[in-house]
Amino acid sequence: MGYFVGVTSTGFVGTGEMSAVTSYMPCHIFGDQMLIGAGIRIGFYLLYAAAIVAVLFGVDKQFRLWHGAWGILALSLFTAMFLNAVDSNLIIIDYAVLIHLVLWYPVYFVITVLFRQALVVDSKDRPKSDAEYLERLQRCRRVAVTRLDVERARAYADVLKAFALHAAEEEALAEHDNAQAALGRAIHHFVSHWHEQIEVRDGRSSEDVQIDGGAVTTVYNTELIQEIAAAPTRADIDKLRDLYVAALVHSQQSVAEARATEQEVALIASEELRIRRRARAPKHSLRHFLLTTSYKDQLTAALGLLIWSAFMFGTAALNWPLLHNGNKPGGTCDNVPTVYFVLAPKKPFADPGFTTFLRIWTVGVCLVAVVTTALGLFILTVSLLGPTAVGLRPWWRRRKGDKKRSVEDGPRSDVAAAAADPRSARGYSHKARGRHTQEILACLHHSETRSVEHRYRSRTTAPARFSLWTVPWAVLLAVLLVVTVVCAELTVTRQGERNNVPLDFARPPLRETSEILAFLIGLYALIVTLLSVVGAFAAAVLRNRRRKNSVRGEEEGHHHDHDGEKGRGAKESVQPGLAY
Repeated sequence: MGYFVGVTSTGFVGTGEMSAVTSYMPCHIFGDQMLIGAGIRIGFYLLYAAAIVAVLFGVDKQFRLWHGAWGILALSLFTAMFLNAVDSNLIIIDYAVLIHLVLWYPVYFVITVLFRQALVVDSKDRPKSDAEYLERLQRCRRVAVTRLDVERARAYADVLKAFALHAAEEEALAEHDNAQAALGRAIHHFVSHWHEQIEVRDGRSSEDVQIDGGAVTTVYNTELIQEIAAAPTRADIDKLRDLYVAALVHSQQSVAEARATEQEVALIASEELRIRRRARAPKHSLRHFLLTTSYKDQLTAALGLLIWSAFMFGTAALNWPLLHNGNKPGGTCDNVPTVYFVLAPKKPFADPGFTTFLRIWTVGVCLVAVVTTALGLFILTVSLLGPTAVGLRPWWRRRKGDKKRSVEDGPRSDVAAAAADPRSARGYSHKARGRHTQEILACLHHSETRSVEHRYRSRTTAPARFSLWTVPWAVLLAVLLVVTVVCAELTVTRQGERNNVPLDFARPPLRETSEILAFLIGLYALIVTLLSVVGAFAAAVLRNRRRKNSVRGEEEGHHHDHDGEKGRGAKESVQPGLAY
């Protein structure tokens, strides 16, 4: 009488062995449910589906979650496969299924890292004429628009464009000293409109100056302007917006008119400076990923590459010394194990040609794994030690006019270094600069109405950016997902001499803890990604509805004010509005 066989690992029923319940044919194959069970396979499928949704709708914030979830799941399976390699398991089937589940990870890495879109300045149009400024400003207010109003509006448009051009130079990894100087001049020119004595410049009487509103007491000194020009942020643009709206209100415009005027001028600036969302060049994308991406994104991506490389290096052992591990002696069942490669069934034990192909393929993937290992270690070093540890100089170059300091000059203080080049000062964050550049460009790319509600509006949802650029990559990833599902499922369900016998798992699907955990990881990633997309679209719909309601309310307010002025008569004096 034979001894009982365990039915939890992949393998044949041993000669003379019996199951605790019933007997099986000698070439009957059991499947390792904790390694290639249905829950584990579905978990990977859901992860890849989440990646496709994130790529299609540009939900960049979900890439970190995706890389981390994939790395945890793949590392656990690699560890389990490595520990099982010393047992009498039919490793070739386990490996064939697992390699289908992880094979295309580098493609996902390249698309989610190197082909991500960003806002860039596409082109510059000619500035609008004074007549067009006059006509468009007149739509936003009831009283006549003066030449001074046009000059102030053009100065505000110029300062917005200067912010965007400075951000574009930083985004292009170019020397941006000229853009920094131009931004300082634009800010100084803009704020000077509100501080000069208008009656001295154009000879008008004091009453005219009082009607215009006079000067605004907010002062931007030279040092502050230089600091803003050296490291501008979205908050600086908001402050200048508030200054512009406050000055318009102070010059006897209503709050609604001032906000509408600011919005129209910002729209003119966006028309004069075209900002588009497009993919960076691969070289710039990798450099941006190393310099401006958060440490968590870099760490999860690096670990994903290293884990994938470990799988590929493992093929050398699995396809040479361990190729026949778990197989019955004498070749009794060599024609039973089946793996599916390019949707076709292959017999690795009975087909010498396919065995030779597997070994040649192993050499190829190991060479690719050398590259991915080097890239993963490079990204990991940058993430842990910073870009300077690998000689990566961020953003700025040595100015042509700078001279090398001699020893006699003495040490340079941090204050002096910051005055010479703020980007070399201690505490200057290049990762923060990369984030601020996109926020500044988005400020002109997506103009928002300046209502009081915008200060308290929730901004927890990330925007969804669907574009035709993402469609081909999403289609490519969908095709790879279909190939993965078909090959993995066929390998599990079509074994035997006639490829019609499935692997026999000891328990029904989703009964093992490892299966449930893998399934929940994939399901969680997909649900979070879908919620991000749905939340972004819902926020866009609500934003458009609020915008229409605010426009409708402003129009009703204009009609009400117009009727009230008729009742009071033309001789009634008008009180100046409050500052915003």
